[in-house]
Amino acid sequence: MTAPDANAAPFKPVDPTRPVRVAVIGAGAMGRNHLRVLNDLEQVDLVATADADEETARRAARRFGIEPYGDFRAMLDEQHPDAVVVAVPTHMHRDTTLAAIERGAHVLVEKPIAFAVEDGQEMIRSAREAGLLLTVGHIERYNPAVVELYRRLQAGELGRVFQIHARRLGPFPPRVRDVGVVIDLATHDVDIMRYLTGSEVTRVYAETARRIHTDHEDLVSGLLRFADNSIGVLDINWLTPTKIRELMVTGEKGMFLVNYLTQDLYFYENNYVKSDWDAISRITGVSEGDMLRLRIDKVEPLKVELEHFVRAVRGEDVQVVSGADGLEALRIVRTLVQSGLDGTVISIQDEGEGA
Repeated sequence: MTAPDANAAPFKPVDPTRPVRVAVIGAGAMGRNHLRVLNDLEQVDLVATADADEETARRAARRFGIEPYGDFRAMLDEQHPDAVVVAVPTHMHRDTTLAAIERGAHVLVEKPIAFAVEDGQEMIRSAREAGLLLTVGHIERYNPAVVELYRRLQAGELGRVFQIHARRLGPFPPRVRDVGVVIDLATHDVDIMRYLTGSEVTRVYAETARRIHTDHEDLVSGLLRFADNSIGVLDINWLTPTKIRELMVTGEKGMFLVNYLTQDLYFYENNYVKSDWDAISRITGVSEGDMLRLRIDKVEPLKVELEHFVRAVRGEDVQVVSGADGLEALRIVRTLVQSGLDGTVISIQDEGEGA
């Protein structure tokens, strides 16, 4: 448990009787998605967007009837938003987030929380000292198939979890230049594995390769050992010509399979064969049982994430991904990158959030 922060200020919620004034920094592909969803939320007053490319900002602003800015600091100073979404390249997360917090805005920063662990620690400290919310956009937490899987695991429907295997494959995205596939994509699955197991990573090993990306790895095969002795397997690349997003959770009673893209959840039952003959029991202790496609009410995860963000800044008790969770995911993927470079197994000590 983290010790109380003596520098933490009382939380400063937004008045729930009025719409929350929100601005988006970064009007690229992800920023435009945030703008689209925020524009449709009744409890939000979408006021402005900023992008270093002023024409990009103008095009996005025209679509939603808001003010465009080339300088995000000028936008913060003139618009005084209650809350800000930061959707800029990873290496800009620290400075952009700190500027918003310094001006009194709650922040949702896209994952990963920052480029460096030390940057994330500074962002968390700044938000706490200001009494503001800092949450990280780990959007897969809001995928309804993952939400239902979490509920079923908590209810003990799988028994002990043995292994979680993530497959996140697809083509190279030209938009990403400042980080490799581990930091850009593996953060999703590391966060989900910690969330589903409720356990911390104690040891990692990774093999990485650079095949297309000019500066960073674009393929990783990784292993995570959790404190509860479950194993995480990461199969992630930017080299596959079709997009695959799957998560398999294997345990005592069978296996759950999540398709993130279709928001489908399947359960493959472990049909235990019982026999009075011990030799046969040892051989046939696990066998194929029924396969069940579970009913999921499908929703856009980004909409749920932003609804929770807006409700949280108004002081409501809803699920958001904390800065500490975002920081731990970053710390683990940074360790995976190092393991891939060194070719070594690395133990992870519990450092808390370092803030």
